[in-house]
Amino acid sequence: MAASCLSRQLSHKAITAAQFLEHFQRAWSESRLSWGGQQTNRRIPRNLGLAVSGGADSMALAFLCKQLQEQNLVDGLAVTAFVVDHKARKESSREARTVAAWLSDIGLQAQILELEWPQGVSVSAFETHARRLRFQALGTACRDRRISALLMGHHQDDNVETTLWRLCSGARGAGLAGIPPVARIPECHGLYGVSESGSSTVLRPSDDRAGAPSAIVGNPTSPQVQDTAEDENKQPGFPMATGGILLCRPLLAFPKASLLATCHQHRIPYVSDPTNFDPTLTPRNAIRSLLSASSPPLLPRALQAPSILSLIKSSHALIEDAIAHSNNLLSQCRLLDFNPSTGTMLIRFPSPQPQLQPIRTPHFKTQIQSLTLRRITDLISPHPYNYFPLPSFEKFTVHVFPSSSTSTPATRLPFTLGGVMFHPTPNQKSITHIKNEVENANEYENTWLLTRQPYMRNRTPSLPLDLPRPDSQTETEDEAIYSPWKLWDNRYWVRAAVVPDKSKSKLTPGLPAQYMQSELDEIRRCVDAEGLSLIVRPLRQSDLQVIRGMGMADGLGQGCGKKHRDPALVALLKRLALEAPGQARFTIPVLVVQKNSGGNTHQVPLALPTLSCRLISTSQAQSLLQTSMPWTVRWQWMYKMIDQDPLKLMGWL
Repeated sequence: MAASCLSRQLSHKAITAAQFLEHFQRAWSESRLSWGGQQTNRRIPRNLGLAVSGGADSMALAFLCKQLQEQNLVDGLAVTAFVVDHKARKESSREARTVAAWLSDIGLQAQILELEWPQGVSVSAFETHARRLRFQALGTACRDRRISALLMGHHQDDNVETTLWRLCSGARGAGLAGIPPVARIPECHGLYGVSESGSSTVLRPSDDRAGAPSAIVGNPTSPQVQDTAEDENKQPGFPMATGGILLCRPLLAFPKASLLATCHQHRIPYVSDPTNFDPTLTPRNAIRSLLSASSPPLLPRALQAPSILSLIKSSHALIEDAIAHSNNLLSQCRLLDFNPSTGTMLIRFPSPQPQLQPIRTPHFKTQIQSLTLRRITDLISPHPYNYFPLPSFEKFTVHVFPSSSTSTPATRLPFTLGGVMFHPTPNQKSITHIKNEVENANEYENTWLLTRQPYMRNRTPSLPLDLPRPDSQTETEDEAIYSPWKLWDNRYWVRAAVVPDKSKSKLTPGLPAQYMQSELDEIRRCVDAEGLSLIVRPLRQSDLQVIRGMGMADGLGQGCGKKHRDPALVALLKRLALEAPGQARFTIPVLVVQKNSGGNTHQVPLALPTLSCRLISTSQAQSLLQTSMPWTVRWQWMYKMIDQDPLKLMGWL
């Protein structure tokens, strides 16, 4: 098989740098993921990372990227190659050093990433763990070097093999669209700065922006996050995470033989794994063997490479057509209220009416409605993007997209879909009463309140915030040492900081930084000695009882003094009833301080971070925990990254 591949490459020409750049630029600019909806920002990144294994594919990719630099085809291009040492065999470290030396000879900077294997990994799960560790190491390395695009060497033959294998496995529709040229980095969900995070955007509803752009992109090193340090002049809006690492495969248009020709013409060394050509080892190898046979071909014409490439192209066209129909259906919906702070939406779905855009078949219509429902639920779902397959949405489409002969307002019942609870209105009047002015009482009122699905018993997410040590690398801002960003409930990025309680601080304003660091060190020692920690978890009924007993805190962190008729408490309960009615309030995050002492655990709610609401003062927390806590807490939060197109199509942005 290796000899066959070598002979076939002689009939193919090497890839030139100009050809490579053309296909790279096309793949990048045609993917919405790469430019985030901003029409003016479609240039390929100037800081690239390469995943190099040492095979012909990745070595050809490395050589072509170096040619872009040497021929000045891309201004200011910086390229870093990453070689993963899996540490799975004795020879792996030596092989990684060999590949790094080859890259150095080409003229590229190379970094070896050594994987750290957890204890107890079973042999049967080796590939799964290796994939996860490999992508996490690559993503973290890219983040640390401020690289937003990681290039991989997948080629046209890989695309054909993948699609043919999926076809054999029963895939259809989007499953036959092949390998995406640009995709989010996998296996890194929840890693800040790697997966859909690292910078921020401010989402502002159209009623508030007065013609201004719907989103303002923040500095990646200084996210526009919502903090407790608020002022009356703060612009309305919600902070949303953006950024992260994207995978790009710029060689999908080229066959394997062209990559081999590139390596041979320019004397680029590479390794060849003979197990990749043994058809008895894996189904993928068997497919590769069948495809490579040319005289005579072992596969019928319908399963040969040209036909599979045509199938991939048709599948892409089908996806584009489905998205266009889904966009049309979304434009018939109206998003009356979208509140990332509480994870709620109020949507008026279209009334039963003839379809404005013709649909080919009833099943295709159901597929479009399912796709639209998934795009809507993804906005507030506690699951990663496209977590649920489209068929799981099909039986629920009739509830929100009824025909004239199906459901009516009187027969609508709540249901759960994609991690989201659908509540028919006007049963939930606490939100809709301020929206009813825009509703026509004579219209079919197909309005639903969407909230995060209530938690199952004993399965509520609890997230500890690791406060950094005083001597660690931390980001400081206004005397605050923040914990690392963490993703809570797959919906909110949160971090917190302990700062000196100004009412008890021994320092006076204006002292040098080393004096403030000394006090922060003292705070850290106090926190450790008394077994205190910060945790983010859902709001509980018991938290409201604690607040009622202590009285709300004002903006300065001092109690208002009234326990049962506290105006701030009344305002909070009214706000919760309005923005997170019923059980929805118990799905919003609360920041608590926890004390572990003598095997006992006691928690006190400090704040509702996404509502920018401090619940009790430092002195009240100190009293409840029976601690000499000389510090107070600040926090910052961002909503998860979401697709803004549905918000625009439904009229919110």
